[in-house]
Amino acid sequence: MVVLCKLSAYLKIAIMSLRLNRLRSMLSILGIVFGVMAVMVIIAVGEGMKNEALQQIEQLGIRNIYIRAIEVTAEKKVVASKNHGFGLTWDDLVRIRSGCATVENVAALKELNAAIIGGPREITPQVVSVTPSYGEALDLRLEGGRFISQRDCLLQNEVCVIGREISRSLGRSGQLGGIIRIEDHFFKIVGILGMSRQGHEGKTENIAARNYDEMILLPLGTMVWLAGAGDRQVGGEGQSLTELILQIDAPEHVLDSSRVIKRIMTSLHPDVQAYQIIIPLELLNQTRKAKRMLTLFLVTIASISLLVGGVGIMNIMLATVSERKKEIGIRRAVGAKKKHILVQFLTESAILTFLGGVIGISLGGMAMIILSFFIPWQVDITVEAIIFPLLISSVAGLFFGIYPAYKATAVDPIQALRS
Repeated sequence: MVVLCKLSAYLKIAIMSLRLNRLRSMLSILGIVFGVMAVMVIIAVGEGMKNEALQQIEQLGIRNIYIRAIEVTAEKKVVASKNHGFGLTWDDLVRIRSGCATVENVAALKELNAAIIGGPREITPQVVSVTPSYGEALDLRLEGGRFISQRDCLLQNEVCVIGREISRSLGRSGQLGGIIRIEDHFFKIVGILGMSRQGHEGKTENIAARNYDEMILLPLGTMVWLAGAGDRQVGGEGQSLTELILQIDAPEHVLDSSRVIKRIMTSLHPDVQAYQIIIPLELLNQTRKAKRMLTLFLVTIASISLLVGGVGIMNIMLATVSERKKEIGIRRAVGAKKKHILVQFLTESAILTFLGGVIGISLGGMAMIILSFFIPWQVDITVEAIIFPLLISSVAGLFFGIYPAYKATAVDPIQALRS
């Protein structure tokens, strides 16, 4: 109770002293205000940017490994065709499945050069053929109907699953049971995709999340019916593919499995690497590390302004000591000890920095609201974005307030009363 009373007395004296010099007090905390604001904005914007990048990577599936065919020169195509064949093939899928024990699920996709005939002109969907496991590997959810089945692939059934935007654009003919004409063949709609983890388009590193709202998915094998849409070999040796998705049984096995898969692919394609292997978990770890380092770098730079603000407070407090020598002398004459003077000046310094921190956080919050209208990602105001700059400003204020407080205790009371 005694301690609280003493603390209350120190606060009253410090606040009274600061109120007598309002303008000087406000000017002394400007460095702290803008420093706290800068640190807060940098942390919040950086956190939002990091979360956006991490979310896009996580949408690819941290248990998944992607193998995508890439374009190479004509000379390399000739070299590749002499051995195993060019690009990704069905053989790669079979060999990986049998050669890597941790692969739980394998999905394949082939992009097709095909167009809808007779539909609205604004519709330009991406037409692909996929295996039945594709939806499970990417957690594609259905708004209605069913996904492509193994029977559809084996019998080359002319059925399709379409995205939500395609369904809306086609109107009544885009509902379940409707018919879509693709090239010279008619495909029945058996499923409509709903909201999913990957239901939006975005780009992360060197792999892009597909926009499933504007896609038409056909059973792998039906490309044989589409003139010019794909090769004529169906569901067996030599069939070319655009993408393989390998789902590993556990996240902790992903990196080890990737090394096995790389060795298998190298043995199958020893001359020309016409593919790229993308590991979202690896990208996730790299992105987290890079964003953490970037945030630390930016916060360090912004913290310099807090130090500058602390120096400003120290200068003001030193000037205050010189101006208040008579007050110090009177207090010492009526019984105040050196420790009382020390605590009073430290309290004033702490109040100034805390007030500057609160104002800086308020202005930082307003700045982030304004920034959210101009930057393409969400600004995340975390606890760290508030506590960290406030803590730094308070520590800086106390640190830079020690010397002026010490100078105040060194004032000779007799000399002070004579001045």
